[in-house]
Amino acid sequence: MTRIVISGASGDLGRRVTQQLLEADPGRELTLVTRSPSSISVDGPGVSVRPGDFERPELFDEAYRGGDVLLLISGLNLGRRTVEHRTAVDAAERAGIRHIVYTSVGGVQPGNPALSAIDHYETERDLRTSRLAYTILRNSLYAEIVGAVWLAPAAREGVLEMATGHGSLAPVSKVDVARVATAVLEDPTEHAGAVYEITGPELLSMSDIVRLGAEAFETPIEYRAVSEEQRLAYFDSVGLPRTYDPSMPPNAEGHRWASDELVSADLAIAGGYQSILSGHVEQITGRAPASLRSALDTVKDVRYDRIGSMV
Repeated sequence: MTRIVISGASGDLGRRVTQQLLEADPGRELTLVTRSPSSISVDGPGVSVRPGDFERPELFDEAYRGGDVLLLISGLNLGRRTVEHRTAVDAAERAGIRHIVYTSVGGVQPGNPALSAIDHYETERDLRTSRLAYTILRNSLYAEIVGAVWLAPAAREGVLEMATGHGSLAPVSKVDVARVATAVLEDPTEHAGAVYEITGPELLSMSDIVRLGAEAFETPIEYRAVSEEQRLAYFDSVGLPRTYDPSMPPNAEGHRWASDELVSADLAIAGGYQSILSGHVEQITGRAPASLRSALDTVKDVRYDRIGSMV
């Protein structure tokens, strides 16, 4: 039987995929790798929980040992995760992993100003030059981020100010991202070498997004495009760090992103790098992805860092 390794198993996406895999087959052979093994309590005769931490890369050789396919959920250390991911890929080769499924981001290409896309671009290149089979899941912006991080504060203030210009995007629910990852892990050879754009069902302008937000939160919301400098100044005014620090606490919306990452992501949307709409979710899973409007109804009153507890 194929043993699936999930690296980053205690995070929201890792928990969702684990749950879906075991619901489909309670006897599934799984290795759940996390820096906090005590946080995982999963029943199953084939389930093993092992420590793994990008800060302690020596753990990965043992953590991945005996696995066949690895779900490598990308880390959060902006600017450092390229090296961290490279370490994980090298460890996977040594451990005998044959196939890596990697969670990337939509719009990865040279010139994309988003700092996250720059990191993912390098890891995608590393996967292509490795000796392993791979599948890349380029996930669009989570619909849950749009709801909890963009629209919930905007509903309180009556305005959404971002440096996203007149760009568009197709937000995708974490539920659908997990469904895709699960389907690929269940039959990885069918998806070897594939690069999938995991998007929601609609390409939406920023005006469309605030309209849907106003409907969901039942209050008027205005979209106001601002400059990069204005956006950074706002984040400075509320005390958000300019650069990522792994020890920083969640902010009021429940995320741990610094302003340089957030604003660079805005600029990528403004530049059209997120203007991607695909049918890959339905093609892979057999079911259409959830709309942004339906996702907003589910998470509109929940902080971003508490959404995972709803699984």
